[in-house]
Amino acid sequence: MTFGPMQLVVLGFGRTALPNDFVNQLRRLREEGIVRLADAVFVSKDEHGELNEINVSDLNKEDAVLLGTLTGALFDDGAAGDEGIRRSANIGMLAAEEGEFGLTSDDINEIADLIPRGTETAFLLLEHLWAIGLKEAVRNSDGQVIANGWITPATLIAMGEEVAEQREAMTTAG
Repeated sequence: MTFGPMQLVVLGFGRTALPNDFVNQLRRLREEGIVRLADAVFVSKDEHGELNEINVSDLNKEDAVLLGTLTGALFDDGAAGDEGIRRSANIGMLAAEEGEFGLTSDDINEIADLIPRGTETAFLLLEHLWAIGLKEAVRNSDGQVIANGWITPATLIAMGEEVAEQREAMTTAG
């Protein structure tokens, strides 16, 4: 089975309940087959720093075993024994493809520590279903991913400003 690219998105909300607009948009993306929740953990942190979590996944049991779960990597401190180790090892397989970059379990634990008290955070491991056909076409054509990543609008603006400065410098020098 071919899986789509996976993306971890961590969203914070300034309250302990998920906004309806967010929930509705996520539901729409799932229903339209654009993304699948490989794993989702919705975490609220109370005023005392205690975490409460709700787990959601669109994976069937077979896929879940193959891919592991984000929950184990986020909140497993080793107390889960062999099962926790297997889950963490399975997650490591996600980042093993050539040219793909990802978060380590230390990165994820660091993010979890940043959750402010009295707020809700959504850790979403999204599988991008829209990209499966493209991924298969690349593989079938003996192609490979050289690198990939997400570029934010702020990065694009900064890159555009840098190019403009370089052009201006070349025009002035020439």
